[in-house]
Amino acid sequence: MTDKSIIWEQDGIDSGWFFAKDVGSVQSNVSYRSGGWWFLAQWLPDTEEHDIGPFKTKVAAIAEAERLAALQ
Repeated sequence: MTDKSIIWEQDGIDSGWFFAKDVGSVQSNVSYRSGGWWFLAQWLPDTEEHDIGPFKTKVAAIAEAERLAALQ
């Protein structure tokens, strides 16, 4: 992931859900679960205990998602 730029797209139905190919998704407390913004990594199992967060802002969640994706 190091030399690629990550493009985040907003879901067409749920405005609190953003996703990026080969990274995963970032979802708001309104769209997903309480506490703030959550990062759901594509490379981890899709279970609640693997959710990363909560983050206070979408920007913070996306920054952490991109940092972790670069380590993969």
